[in-house]
Amino acid sequence: MTLNSLTRASPLTEWRGTEKDVEASNRRVAPLSLRPTCTPRARMTLSKTLRTHLIVSVLLLALISAATDAKADRWAVHEQRGQLELFSEFPVSVDTIERELAGVAAELNDRLQLKGTGQVVQVVIFNSLQSYRDYLAGKIPEARSRRAIFYQRGEQFQIYTFRNRELITDLRHEYTHALLHQSLPYVPLWIDEGLAEFFEERPADREKSSRLSSMRWKCRTGWKPSLESLEKIPSAASMNGDNYRDSWAYVHYLLMESDRTQNEFKEFLQAISAGAAPGRFSEWSSRRETEVVNRIGSYFRRIQFSLR
Repeated sequence: MTLNSLTRASPLTEWRGTEKDVEASNRRVAPLSLRPTCTPRARMTLSKTLRTHLIVSVLLLALISAATDAKADRWAVHEQRGQLELFSEFPVSVDTIERELAGVAAELNDRLQLKGTGQVVQVVIFNSLQSYRDYLAGKIPEARSRRAIFYQRGEQFQIYTFRNRELITDLRHEYTHALLHQSLPYVPLWIDEGLAEFFEERPADREKSSRLSSMRWKCRTGWKPSLESLEKIPSAASMNGDNYRDSWAYVHYLLMESDRTQNEFKEFLQAISAGAAPGRFSEWSSRRETEVVNRIGSYFRRIQFSLR
């Protein structure tokens, strides 16, 4: 915003006269005065105008300053550590959040050699659901139906969520999305959500996961998730709870069944990273004649897990 606080003085009027005027002026001893005449009323009007502009300028600067202070005071925490820039409306442990997200990044790189680009990921945590919804109502309307959301605009990567019991789980989930979209030119939907669902759980908690035991019992009836159905889902808005579960199941199977399945999954993602177009994973795997896709049912039927 540009503030104009001073009026511009009128330029001097060019003097013009007759030949007699010129001769008369040449005979004068005193020099001509170039000072413009100004009546008392004109001086008073100019003074009032200046005062008005100054008052308006001061008020505008005060409003801008107040707005800036209010914006700054909104965040109880604002700190950047490496790739993570954290904003929070309430006090949080930056150390804990940094440690959790660093764990996600390390495991994603270890298992699939995907490590993002190092670009900053902004994490914004609101104090309440209402504050979260109010802030995002115009910017990301679809966030109103979600507990947390990852948002990408060009080279800007942001995560929005609010204070709740599953805060760390939500942050791990959305941070996985951020790293995937930094690492790959595109991410198949079932892989995007499946990996986020997988990494939202800490490694120590996965063996006790309720969905792991649920998937085992479902597969014991002869049922198995359909990868072809997952690959046909057009958008995240079209996914339901079963789709998230089945995406998680395929990712869990590919990462945990054996080195062979994990390597095949990694090679597929590396092909995407290199700019290739490997097509759907089910077709890509079938061309390699590995039968990886067909063994998911038997994997969950025989899997052992802890009930503790």
